[in-house]
Amino acid sequence: MYHFIVNVHGGSGKAFLKWNKLRTLLREKKVEFKVHVPQRVGHASKIASEISALNENDIKIIVVGGDGTINEVLNGITDFSRVKLGLIPTGSGNDFTRGLKLPRHNPKKALDIVLNSKGDKKIDLGRSTVLSTNDSRLFGISSGFGLDAIVGTGINESKIKKLLNFLHLGKLSYALLTIQTLFTMKTYSVSLKFDDDEPITFNKLIFLAAMNFKAEGGGVPMCPKARGDDGELSICLAAGVPKILTFFKFPLLCLGLHGNSKGFYLRNCKTLTIQSDSKSILHTDGELVGNVDSVKFEVLPQKLTILV
Repeated sequence: MYHFIVNVHGGSGKAFLKWNKLRTLLREKKVEFKVHVPQRVGHASKIASEISALNENDIKIIVVGGDGTINEVLNGITDFSRVKLGLIPTGSGNDFTRGLKLPRHNPKKALDIVLNSKGDKKIDLGRSTVLSTNDSRLFGISSGFGLDAIVGTGINESKIKKLLNFLHLGKLSYALLTIQTLFTMKTYSVSLKFDDDEPITFNKLIFLAAMNFKAEGGGVPMCPKARGDDGELSICLAAGVPKILTFFKFPLLCLGLHGNSKGFYLRNCKTLTIQSDSKSILHTDGELVGNVDSVKFEVLPQKLTILV
């Protein structure tokens, strides 16, 4: 049995049309399936939780949606040992499927991969915990503090994104909103503790991204060498340089050539704790967690089984 969680409102209205075609294919192939349609923000988590509780040993959840729907589902799964996740992307960013090298613009091919999968591929997940409240959220792509979080959580409400999506130029919306936010945001003084190392202080922090895959924000390669199955998080941060210099180095970031550039710091770890002098937005996979000043990021190795 395949349980399809379908965000019919995703992809700027195109998801519903794509799902209708997929449903016809499933019926033609005589595949046994059920459809679950989230009705509001957060509903996909509740649906995933209910499916996870079914008395089945091999539960297959297929997400037809974007990165936000996937994140909700990840945070709703209650028993990862019995659940296998399939992906048919219909969003605008689709960084989760990009990280897995799955088709992002061919729903039929993505469906074929799901239906023919052996279900033996495992990947890592990340977890962000707000230390002041002990509230945790899982992430599949990334979690971030500062600039990337402000942009990532605000992009879906952006008029720029809606216009550029209409013009089939959706990727530009992330870049334009990032540049706009860079010059209006404040910077932070933070203490970072990687694994069991001594804390390191960074001043004028602009952003910190804890990556499971190499790209976020519609394909920006924050950590070009990151892998989703290596048992580590890859960290990218920008700090210690004027905003105008960061602006001029932004093309290097977009091309994944920022690793040795002044102002950027990249390294891998299993855990990272950040203590900031003031609060900023925290996101998981582009979904708002809250306004925080202390967070622990950690990797959960081989946590999720993927139908690839």
